[in-house]
Amino acid sequence: MHVGGSREGNVLYGLKLPDGRLLIPSSAWKGAFRALAEKLAPTLPTIGLERLAVEKVMPAQSPAEARAFVTNLVDEFRAALEKRASMLFNPVDVEEKLLSLGYNADPALIVDLRWALVQYLSLYCPVGRLFGNWARAGSLHFFDTILASGTQRRPSVGISRETGTAQRDVLYYVETSEAKLRVPLVLTGVVEEKGSTPAKLLASLLEAIEAVGLSIGGRKSVGLGLLSLEETRFHAFELGTGPDANGALLVNPLNAPPMILREFVTWLRT
Repeated sequence: MHVGGSREGNVLYGLKLPDGRLLIPSSAWKGAFRALAEKLAPTLPTIGLERLAVEKVMPAQSPAEARAFVTNLVDEFRAALEKRASMLFNPVDVEEKLLSLGYNADPALIVDLRWALVQYLSLYCPVGRLFGNWARAGSLHFFDTILASGTQRRPSVGISRETGTAQRDVLYYVETSEAKLRVPLVLTGVVEEKGSTPAKLLASLLEAIEAVGLSIGGRKSVGLGLLSLEETRFHAFELGTGPDANGALLVNPLNAPPMILREFVTWLRT
């Protein structure tokens, strides 16, 4: 795999620690998981505000684009803010959520109504609830992965985007890890409720990774960075109930009985 670091001359170096070990930062793991989750989210049977969030907010690549996507919903949103009947939004919920986001309850004091609507819907986006978005922090947290691996340099040529052919006199080298590495990943998180849309999305995400693998780092188009799932172990429990009634498992989650992927997926969906 090639997780990009510095570039010197025509060599793209991998990201490494000072002692030479390779590094996969938590942001790379999160980005790879999130990209796959965004492909899966539209296939889930969501309704109401979750469906609007998936259709209108999740695909946006910038705040400006998000504002444009929700333009046709603004009148309904304004009606809810003014505590008038709205077919899409509950006035009580809208007021509660906007206050939690730091807005004033008076709609006349909201300068950018479309952005307030984007943030409101963002609270209901299942992808955002797992990985974070414009309105909230994510509930999944990834650890950096450090690998003791030798490196090698693979030659590559520049490709013309216009013609799709190799460019003349554009030769460079990509520093990669050894092949057939075992790459550990550790992540922690809180899923709001078993059987919820975020829980089902996480279950589908893990099933997809088990089925097709996960690509990490750069040069994916030439096959670098494709990981296959070899072994999993999950320690899951419900906060404040059962074995965690006194918070013992929250102190040390590894005391919860381990589950394999199939068991954990079923647990999430129950």
